[in-house]
Amino acid sequence: MVKKWSIKKGFTLAEVLITLGIIGVVVSLTMPTLIQNTKKNEATARIKKFISVVNQALISAESDYGMREDWVIGEMNNSDTAFEFLNTYIKPYIKSFEIEKRVLLNKNMATLRFVDGTQMSVKIGSCYDIYYDINGEKAPNELGRDIYAFILCRKSGTCNVNSNQVRPYYCVTGGTKYPTHEEIIDNCKHKGVYCTILLQENQYEFPKDYPRRL
Repeated sequence: MVKKWSIKKGFTLAEVLITLGIIGVVVSLTMPTLIQNTKKNEATARIKKFISVVNQALISAESDYGMREDWVIGEMNNSDTAFEFLNTYIKPYIKSFEIEKRVLLNKNMATLRFVDGTQMSVKIGSCYDIYYDINGEKAPNELGRDIYAFILCRKSGTCNVNSNQVRPYYCVTGGTKYPTHEEIIDNCKHKGVYCTILLQENQYEFPKDYPRRL
């Protein structure tokens, strides 16, 4: 009986190269989206943690020092005052490193660095302006990309929002109409200040229409 040999057909070099080229195109198209989604997930987790940890620190500080509106605060727009605020009311209740007096975003502030590589900067004014940087001193250091603006309002202050907890930055005179979603989007896109409000509207998840690239 004569055996019949079957011939197995393989891929030609051209076919392999074409396949690899198609895979490369698909990867190049999907990789930026995957990277952005990963960055957004990491940012969301850090922002949520920051809000929880800082607000808990404020509760503990009020237990030790009395209600926040009665805390002794020094001169406004002063790095020394911001340093004392962080050193007295925040640092003892959070795992952190040193506090540095500095100028950030053209404002006199003090910055507290956390053990996870993030940092919190504060400017003392009629309210406490708080800037949370999710990657420390690393670039791009821009509002809405890696820095997110919060505020801690004094009940006797000029802001139209009063709270003993950290909340997204919004401070205007009383009676001013709260910005619409479209106005928040526009501010976030061009200034970055209201980006934190946009996140709050979405439970601090980054919405599909988030206008800034992380």
